This record gives sequence, C-alpha cells and structure tokens, in this order.
Amino acid sequence: MKKIGHIIYFEYKALLRNNILKLLVLTILGVSLYGIYFGQNEVSKQAARIQQVQAFERQQFDSLLHWVSLDTTIAENKDKFQRAVSPVGVGWDKHFTYYVKNDPPVLAGLCIGQRDLFPVYYGFNVTSLQKQIYISELANPMKLLTGNFDLAYVFVFLFPLLVIALFYNLYANEQEGGTLPLLRAQATSLSTVLFSKGLARFLFLIGVTGVVLLLGFVLQGISLTTHATQFGQWFWSITLYNFLWIVMVSLIVALKRGSTLSAMLGLSLWLFFVLITPAFINISLKAAEPLPMRAKVIHTMRTTNDHFWESPKSTVINAFNAKYPQYTVSDTTNFNQWYYASFVLLDEEAADMNGQFEAQVARRNKVLDRYLWLAPAALMHEYLSGVAKTDRESYLRFLEEVTAFHQRLKTIYYPKIYANEQFTVRDLEQLKVELEH
Repeated sequence: MKKIGHIIYFEYKALLRNNILKLLVLTILGVSLYGIYFGQNEVSKQAARIQQVQAFERQQFDSLLHWVSLDTTIAENKDKFQRAVSPVGVGWDKHFTYYVKNDPPVLAGLCIGQRDLFPVYYGFNVTSLQKQIYISELANPMKLLTGNFDLAYVFVFLFPLLVIALFYNLYANEQEGGTLPLLRAQATSLSTVLFSKGLARFLFLIGVTGVVLLLGFVLQGISLTTHATQFGQWFWSITLYNFLWIVMVSLIVALKRGSTLSAMLGLSLWLFFVLITPAFINISLKAAEPLPMRAKVIHTMRTTNDHFWESPKSTVINAFNAKYPQYTVSDTTNFNQWYYASFVLLDEEAADMNGQFEAQVARRNKVLDRYLWLAPAALMHEYLSGVAKTDRESYLRFLEEVTAFHQRLKTIYYPKIYANEQFTVRDLEQLKVELEH
C-alpha cells in the first residue's frame, strides 16, 4: 500500500508538469463555466416568460374584480360589468384567460432536459383543453437540432474526451519514453505500477468532476445543504459514468499499442458510443416502432370540431345530455349552451385520441429501454434530466396538473352557463383562490 501511495504521489507531480493536460483541464473548466451560464440564462428566460403571463393574468383578474363593482347606471360601465359577470364570454376575449405554469426546477439550469421542447406554461379557457394546448408550435426546430450546451452536456459528451486524454497513453507513454524496461526490472510488478498510475488519474478525474459540479451549484445559487441528495446523485452517477469510460479505454491500453493508435481507438469509441450508437438505435426504432404523428391527432381534432359545427345542434345537445344529465339542455336554440357542449364532447374524443398517442409512445419507450444501455451517453443524460426534473415524465406530470385545473374551472363555469346565471363577487373570489393555487 505504501508503494502505491508513492507511485500516486510521483504520478501527480508528473501530471502537474504536463502542460497539455493543464490546457485540457482549463478548457474543460472554461466550457463548464459557459455551460453553467448557458443553462442559467435559458432558465432565466423561461422564468421571465412565466412572470410576464402571471402579471397579465393578475391584471386581467384585477380588472374583473374592479368591473364587477362598477356603477351600471353609467352607460360606459355596463359593457365592462357584463364582461365580468358573464361566464359565456370565454373564448371570445370577453372574460378571462387562465395560465398554468411549470416553474423551473432548482436543477433546471444544470440540465435543461426537455424544457426547451415542451411549453413551460399553458394559457387556456374553459372550452376544449386538448384543442388549445396541442394545436401549437412546440419549439424552435433549430434549437432542437443544435441542443443545449448546459453543464449536463459537458459531463455527458465532453468528459469522456478528458477520460480518453488521461488514460490512452498509460502504457504507451512508458514504452515510448524508454522507461518500460526499468519498470519491469523493479521489485514492484508492472501491473501494480500501471494500476497505481491509473488510480491517480481516476482520483484526479474525480476531483475535476467535484470542482465543476460544485461550481455549477454555487454559481447558480443552488443550496448544497438543501439539495445535498441531488448533488450526491449527480456526483456519483457521473463518477460511475466516467469509470465506465475508463474501463473501455483500459481495454485499449491492454492491447499495448502506440500512443497515436491508442488515441485514435479512444476517439473511435467516443464517436461510436456517443454519436453513432444513439443514431443507429433511433433509426432502427423508427423502422420497428414508428412514432405516431402528433399532426395526425391534431388533424383529427380539427376534423371532429368541424363535424360538430356542421351537425344539427340537436345531435350535439342530445349526446351532451346523455353524458351530463346534471346540465340537461332542452333549448336547442341557445347558442352558448350548444357551443360549450360541443367543446366538452370534443375534449372527450381528443383525450381518447391523445391517450392512444401516449400509449404508442409508451410502448415505443419500452422497446427503447431494452437497447438504451448500448448508448451510455443517452442513458446518462436521461438520468441527469430525471434528477433535475426536466425530463418527459416531469412534463407529463405538469400536464396532469393542467388537466386537473381545467376540470376544476369547468365545475365553476358550467353550472352557471347551463343555468343561465351570472357570476357573483363570491364566484370571482372562488376563481381567485383557484388562481392562487
């Protein structure tokens, strides 16, 4: 053990004299700082957009509370009062647009994940939720093509290059430097020497990982005491990921080839597992389990909506009455009641179609899980985004919150609409409570 300690000590002295390694580590630190800045900047933009819509929502609601108390004996106040108390104005910009926000998780700046793909808030009224949230452009295609240069990107895609640079010449350096015969003549075995030198480099890599991750937490204002668990999850998973790359590079070292060939083989491994394998899995999966087109769902929703508008009003109302007897509608000439009934039926059909879409996606993901271990970079990024709560599962949970909120709004609006009643101040205060939650 004492011999291993001596070897590690002198190996560190050699590493510190290596100017190329110093430059590489400084480069890693530089791109890490940029990744920290980029992630924080993107999250700040998302937070700013959320604050804007929240301010707009509060402004709208303050106007409603003010309008409902206006003196209606004054002619110019009558229209504003009617907008405040009428539940049937939704959809015609006469009442209110509600917003449900998906606040950035604490670690979102370290791993943006899929928050650039899915909306961070939804604005809607009590008409068809499915139609409002799915018929829209989700993301900038160029952004999706280039990806996000956040800290997770640095750990997943660039740290393997640092591993390769540290370990590729573990044997070749001794061979090409002429020290290999001297090492073999020592009492300590060559394998022990190489193991000790590798251990020194692994500990050095752990140190760099810890420093970079610590910088990410500190510079983004993430409390280490409050989020020690997440820090540990990131640190140990990245360490394990780096160790996997060390094992792969060690297989190259075991071939006992020259440093140039070893470096080329290391880069080939990086290209294969980071770029080629994920692309091959994606192409194969598309052929075996084609991803259903969201555009098809949207087209079907639009067709169904057109069908309701073209059908006799009695057809829509009879279908609505059969499913919702508590809102029984007998007046087929009441446009507002037919209007909202058609959206309720549309939402049900759209929810069923979207459920089928998500079921197909879930089946596809199960197939993907069988082969994702062949793409360690993709697997690692998925894990980090899961810890940061910026993965697809987190978005689906947010979507459940949106649906639940929309359902609560309907329990407030629809009894008024189908009883031909207006909102009272108490009703508006109840809506305010819903907004605050």
